[in-house]
Amino acid sequence: MSKTVPVISGDAMFWAYDVALGVLFIEAARVCGETPADLRPSWWADLQQDLRTHALVGSSFAVLFDDYGAEQQQALLNCALEAARRIEARGGVARDEVSTWPELEESATSFLRGAEHIDPAPLVELAEALADLAAGTLPAAPAERHWYFGTPEGRLLQGG
Repeated sequence: MSKTVPVISGDAMFWAYDVALGVLFIEAARVCGETPADLRPSWWADLQQDLRTHALVGSSFAVLFDDYGAEQQQALLNCALEAARRIEARGGVARDEVSTWPELEESATSFLRGAEHIDPAPLVELAEALADLAAGTLPAAPAERHWYFGTPEGRLLQGG
């Protein structure tokens, strides 16, 4: 089973650790859900569902920023950055917390690949990388290599 999810915007991309992306996107979907209904554009529910779907299918398909309009991209990024801030404020995510998440159809142990706790720093770095990628400001990886965000060790270089 793969542990990587490609995240692509235009010709730029990076890899994300599927566990980190899943945790971040479930929290981001919750952030989206807190937006008052009268402030939600017509596409809001679809964005919230896309976040949940990406979280649950993990490495089964890529996150393609080009599939979203500018407002949708910004909303996704705002929700992801707020999700990272919230996770950081509570010191990360423990398996006990994940085991209570109604979004999961599998066990917390499986979803977290056996981890007891997900530290917040890699999730914050992943959320910032999403924003940088979408803005076109993510530094290029060295030739024939790719950034890999969200790992327990933090940002890594793959390939080469």
